Amino acid sequence: MKRNLVWVAMSTTLLLYACQHQAASHAQQKPPDSMTMIPTDTMIHVTDTTVVPTLVESWTSYESYNGKYAADIRLLQLRPLRIRLRELLKEEEEDFVQRYKVTPPIEIESGILFNEGCKPHSCTVDEAALAIDMKRDVIYVGIARDRNVKLYGERGDSAYPGKLLKWMEKFEGRN
Repeated sequence: MKRNLVWVAMSTTLLLYACQHQAASHAQQKPPDSMTMIPTDTMIHVTDTTVVPTLVESWTSYESYNGKYAADIRLLQLRPLRIRLRELLKEEEEDFVQRYKVTPPIEIESGILFNEGCKPHSCTVDEAALAIDMKRDVIYVGIARDRNVKLYGERGDSAYPGKLLKWMEKFEGRN
């Protein structure tokens, strides 16, 4: 009887060990599940600056607009320009659009898209200009109302591109 008990105890222990070993090796061979969470360190050291992640849409597709007309490609309707232009200009957006009706072909040089336009029959008086620094992700706008120019830059940026400043110069001293 003792012999049978020892034999049962040993075989049970051996059986449990074998089952656990087989289950562990089976679990290791299973490919990862897309729902399986990968352990990561989520501790973030906070300093005096706050990082706010934002999704930035690419300007890459705009590089192909060199030499094309803004009206033909519906430039002002394209994303991300449409939304960001509205945020930049707010209630002055309509003034910009009215002064951006007659345009030459778009110019792209050194990662900066530039285009200008004027109100029909009011060129040299009521004009608008658009510059996008595609590398720095900043939009700049100029609006000339009766030859008086006002410049706008996203996030208060006043490092206006050279072509926009050159555009503004044509209104200086002409009143």
